Amino acid sequence: MHDAKKLIEDLRDHLARHDKRIAFLFGAGTSCSVKKLPSPEGDDCEPLKGDKGEPLIPDMKGLTDLCEKVVKETGKSYARAWDKIYSECNKDMGRYPNIEDILSRVRMMKEAVGSSDSLAGLRKVELEEFERKIRQKIAIIVNPGVDDIIEELPHRKFARWLMKVARKHPVEIFTVNYDVLFEAALEADRVPIFDGFVGSYQPFFHPGSLRHKELAPGDNYTRLWKMHGSVTWRKVRIDGRPRIIRVYTDNSDNSGEMILPSFQKYDESRQQPYVAFTDRLSRFLELEDALLIVCGFSFEDQHINDIIFE
Repeated sequence: MHDAKKLIEDLRDHLARHDKRIAFLFGAGTSCSVKKLPSPEGDDCEPLKGDKGEPLIPDMKGLTDLCEKVVKETGKSYARAWDKIYSECNKDMGRYPNIEDILSRVRMMKEAVGSSDSLAGLRKVELEEFERKIRQKIAIIVNPGVDDIIEELPHRKFARWLMKVARKHPVEIFTVNYDVLFEAALEADRVPIFDGFVGSYQPFFHPGSLRHKELAPGDNYTRLWKMHGSVTWRKVRIDGRPRIIRVYTDNSDNSGEMILPSFQKYDESRQQPYVAFTDRLSRFLELEDALLIVCGFSFEDQHINDIIFE
């Protein structure tokens, strides 16, 4: 049996102490709970609260439905392929698949099929188009315009809370969301953040900064680790070598190429961010007296589950 009162007191004490290590793991629930601004005429417009209103960013089921629609609109062969892939994922996993499951399966199929062969009725070039449609749709949906973000974003309340206590160790935020709600909220309230990218012209991912303290900013910088990638990341080649960079993007240029739900080892540059972030989570949980608070995460990512429960 657990003593609820003692647990709450211990949690409150841990949150208030400046010398305690603390991290957060946020999932899709923290994004889909934010509602779009209503659009009535007049100046007395108020943000919608509770379950009313349309989510600013849909949950995984909503995102899956929207991606299904855009893929099936591409052509009959794509529609048949979606149904076949969805059915196979459902059979293999024993549950209804989401868009990350579909994208993972398509990427595996794309890597396995030859240029003159086909899988699920699609040739390699068509599977690449299938994947591209999904990536672009996800990137557009999870990257709302600034005007669509309500002023009192719940993420901003969280940002203001971070500013209240000067901590001996940096607060670490792990998120599997691709959107930029946390970045927008933290910057709006002037919370200094470090996300593993360094530089100013085209900030590039620097995995060493996650392992070596001297390569990262001071402890007053909140750490933000986007474990499943981001709509603001790009894969480029500089001097013939692959590199992951972070760029400002709007919906006119959203490829979504660095959305990483499948964690296949396509190449070192695509694999590296996920490996570095999962290693960081594992090393944090091994620290003495470390506290991880989980919110909006469905525990359907088995790799992350293994790290937490181990």
